[in-house]
Amino acid sequence: MSAVVSIGTYLPPWQVGGKRVTGPDEDAVTMAVAAGRAADPAGIATRVVLVSRDFPLLEGGNGAVLLAGLSLPAEVAVTEVLGGAPTVLDLVAEAFESTLLIAVDESGGAAALLTGTSGPRLRVLARRSRSLPTVARGRDGVRHVYGDARLERNLGVQGALAQLNLSGPGPVVGIVGAKAAQLDSQWHASAAITEFASSGAAVLRSIAEGIERRAAGWIVAVEQSSVTVAELSLGQGSALVVRDEPPARELPPVICSSGTGIPISLAAYARAFESKLRWEAAIFAERPGIEARPVFPPRVRVDSAGELVAPYGMQPLPRTGTVYTHTTVRIAVPDLPGPYSLAVVQLDESPVRVLLKVTGVAAGEVAVGQSGAVVFRRIAVRTGIPDYGYAFWPGKQGVAA
Repeated sequence: MSAVVSIGTYLPPWQVGGKRVTGPDEDAVTMAVAAGRAADPAGIATRVVLVSRDFPLLEGGNGAVLLAGLSLPAEVAVTEVLGGAPTVLDLVAEAFESTLLIAVDESGGAAALLTGTSGPRLRVLARRSRSLPTVARGRDGVRHVYGDARLERNLGVQGALAQLNLSGPGPVVGIVGAKAAQLDSQWHASAAITEFASSGAAVLRSIAEGIERRAAGWIVAVEQSSVTVAELSLGQGSALVVRDEPPARELPPVICSSGTGIPISLAAYARAFESKLRWEAAIFAERPGIEARPVFPPRVRVDSAGELVAPYGMQPLPRTGTVYTHTTVRIAVPDLPGPYSLAVVQLDESPVRVLLKVTGVAAGEVAVGQSGAVVFRRIAVRTGIPDYGYAFWPGKQGVAA
């Protein structure tokens, strides 16, 4: 496989009862963008692979939105894979150079891994795909759980490991989807072992922890009764690990009054897609009536002679800024979670000011002069279609913004 260049992780800022949860404006795509930007802030990936069981759009695809949020060209290939922990470990071991592999689970956050030519490497030692559907979800969307701890241990984890036929087990540095105590007695788990709940993102987190601890060894990924075992070798060079994991705070109460649904015009959606999702401004050549300054959102202009000036270049906008002014809307808006705050943000090192919804803090907590970051968010769901854009997160720092 190609080497690991960097790993980025993301966790939502909210919790309920001590467990991390997504906010009302987050989903698998927004978390994938956050993790992907942490791993690849320069946007150098030439291929993107998204692994999840929580795709917002099962038909129509999420690739175009994902590329726009990552600031990658629209011609970059995107592969959407339905899968869990063993699938992610397999894909990492087989990834080509300059691949951005993102795994996201709404219950476990997101993580992304960028491959290159030098750094730690993984190779698959063994895999076994078996069927023991203790948790099942079909086309009807209904989730069925047939939990039985003894069944999962004896027929699931241990049954799968017994069929691997691995000679000479090595040190285990990470287990995803099982407890060390569930492993067969012949497995020698090291004292530095880390256990993760079963999810695709957890596989990339286990790799990140192994790299941070400089611990080479085996990573075991288990999902129900399927298992993949891969070996992490540190090799030459190191990989960058970037964690976008803000301290969790209790999710504020959110009220969503019922309504007739927010309608969508697909023609308008298509026209505004690039302007809304690619954080860029239009740049015009200076001429009478036209200043050479960023224009956001990008749009054609008319010069002093009354001529339409349509051709223009595009320039990325800064993703940090300062609150110029703000307000909080506490009157219920049908089909929108509230209350919520809006802020006019002065972007850093740019003349552009932009109106953005506030995220990451409770409504009313934002203040004039407060710095923060512009982040990718789901603005609304219109007739079943997620509508994405950008929001302002006061106090947030970091490359994942």
